[in-house]
Amino acid sequence: MQLVWRGLAPGELTLTAVDATGSVLAAPTVVEVDPAGRPGAVVLDRLPPDTDGEVLLRHRDEAIAPVPFRTDPVLPGPPLARVATISDLHLGAKGFGHLGTIVEDPGDLDPHPIRCARAAIVEATAWGAEHLVGKGDLTNHGQVEQWRAWAGLVADCPVPVDALPGNHDRDHPLVAASLAPEDAAVAFGLSLALPLTVRDLPGTRLVLADTTTSGRNRGNLAPVLDDVLDVVAEADPAATVLLFLHHQLHEWYGQEGWPRGIDRADAVTLLRRIAEVHPRTLVSSGHTHRSRRTRHAGITATQVGATKDYPGVWAGYTVHEGGVRQLVRRISPPDVLAWTDRTRRAALGAWRFAGPGPLTSRCFALAWDPVAVSR
Repeated sequence: MQLVWRGLAPGELTLTAVDATGSVLAAPTVVEVDPAGRPGAVVLDRLPPDTDGEVLLRHRDEAIAPVPFRTDPVLPGPPLARVATISDLHLGAKGFGHLGTIVEDPGDLDPHPIRCARAAIVEATAWGAEHLVGKGDLTNHGQVEQWRAWAGLVADCPVPVDALPGNHDRDHPLVAASLAPEDAAVAFGLSLALPLTVRDLPGTRLVLADTTTSGRNRGNLAPVLDDVLDVVAEADPAATVLLFLHHQLHEWYGQEGWPRGIDRADAVTLLRRIAEVHPRTLVSSGHTHRSRRTRHAGITATQVGATKDYPGVWAGYTVHEGGVRQLVRRISPPDVLAWTDRTRRAALGAWRFAGPGPLTSRCFALAWDPVAVSR
């Protein structure tokens, strides 16, 4: 469980997790609030599963309101693989907001897109990720230096990295001198889904698909749909398939806010046909910079927020024999939290509510139906 704070004065913060009866679940955790008053975060682990409780908080020896929680249940079977994703890095971006008016002076630090992405990779691999996936909009405008920045992050990552392009990576309408993902992959030795990448890990098949349309913001599933369904259907029936896209799947017929993703008719076709060929599939995308979770025909689809703006996150997937768990964590170095917290003011302050989405969209566990593998 991760807890994040803002607005606390410097000093000692003690966190104690207790169950519904008040019994202490783990030794108290003591942290020092940042001396500069920047936001902070801490992860409380070793908590029992499927448990209701609350975190008791004392700041400088004064009690503050407790935080209620419920831990996820145990999934059947041992963990088989851990995969992490990052998306919407927008390397090369200078600001955030509709008009890009939220900007920073990084001083001696790297620009915020680099800092956020690098810290996300460090935290995800420390969590135990054995494979990393970049879900598009790796660059802000597909320029050479921006691709070089992504290549540098890949080179520094201690685990294998695959990625797929987003609309900002391909023929961005605002920039004439962009480098196509195909050319960037050759020039920098990158693994990009062009249009499809398939990786088999223990108990897991990763499928990455390119849904970009040259010069357009919206996604297009049609060119890759049959190939995606083929590789999903060919997965071991007992395995979990993690299908990663850049563009989100629209739940409704109309546009669900900006930006435009994959139209509902195509999204429904994809999910319905996946349910027929491999029900043990989780679909996840980026693009919207928001966290959401939907379900159709028994298949769960999620959107995960960006690394570079509020709330500033990465996602982890733990695959078990009988299910998969998604967790989403905020990127926690104080300089990163200070920036991403500023960006919550976008959209006239509404982004603080729109970006994170509900907790149940970010962190959850799916247990597979044993009957689903008998076909």
